[in-house]
Amino acid sequence: MVLSIFLAASLFSESIFLEVNNFNIGERAFHIDLGKNYAIIADYQGTAHFIDIFTLEKIEFTQAILPMGGAFDGEFFYVIDNYNKELLKIKNNKVMQKLILDSKPVNIKLINNELYILGTNPFKLYIVDYNLFIKKSMVLPVHSPLIRNIGNQVFIPLFDNFQNNVFLTDLLFLIPNNDTYIVNYNHIEHPIDIVGSNGIIYMVSYYNGNLYRNDFRKQPKIAQFGRYTTNIEIYKNNIVGNSLMGGVYYYDLSSGETNVILDDVPISDISVSPNGQYLFAISHIENKLFVIEGTNVYQTIDTYNYPIDVESPTDNVVLVLCTDSSKLQVIRYFE
Repeated sequence: MVLSIFLAASLFSESIFLEVNNFNIGERAFHIDLGKNYAIIADYQGTAHFIDIFTLEKIEFTQAILPMGGAFDGEFFYVIDNYNKELLKIKNNKVMQKLILDSKPVNIKLINNELYILGTNPFKLYIVDYNLFIKKSMVLPVHSPLIRNIGNQVFIPLFDNFQNNVFLTDLLFLIPNNDTYIVNYNHIEHPIDIVGSNGIIYMVSYYNGNLYRNDFRKQPKIAQFGRYTTNIEIYKNNIVGNSLMGGVYYYDLSSGETNVILDDVPISDISVSPNGQYLFAISHIENKLFVIEGTNVYQTIDTYNYPIDVESPTDNVVLVLCTDSSKLQVIRYFE
């Protein structure tokens, strides 16, 4: 298979992205966690899959009842088990240590040598060290399942801040490192993602796709990214975002202008290559991966059914998780 891939790549004079492998993943797997050289995917059948993105070797961990995510520090894997309210520390596919939590963990992320874990029932944030010592725990005012970061600075979007035409909190994002918040000055509903550029923070809301700039006690709306926007990224002096209703949107940080490509194509996720050259966008309706350079579609690749998450852990590797097909697609860049 590897030989045929290299022969196929040699037929093209320009650089090209090609699928080099795919892995069977259990049903209802919805996101990819990245840690060092591993992709970690948890499915609802009780398996956490640890896949080495370079060697393409896969380990299956089956000692959690309902794994919801994982992390890897270079030596140990960490898996959250929603059913048992546990954080498991794993080596050689064996549980070395476990931590019992008082809420059901739904998300985990390793940032700056600390494990950030979000739970529900009750809504809580935990910051845990490698020895599974809880350094800090905080009760959250609303359902907040996402962990975002700008470098080592962590932000927790207080996502369900607005229900039945009532704001449930005056806050938008928790900044746990500093025990501070971003206050909601502009009646922003359902904050979902955040980026930073030149010391300025930008935020996007989910349902209406509004992009806001966080000024001192002001949060002006500066762009509209369609509706049902799930992610924003910095790409080539733009803030880019996707719309589940259609389109990849660009807000030019210099001119303040907004443009859109693929405006009739629903986009479920986006990712930027670490070197900033390519933008990757997936469509869960068309089952396509779009490789974008600037604002031009450089290449279109067929995916399996219902791609829901795209990640680019290195300049040469792209991962696409297709939930309806229970597949992880591994795509490599060939020059």
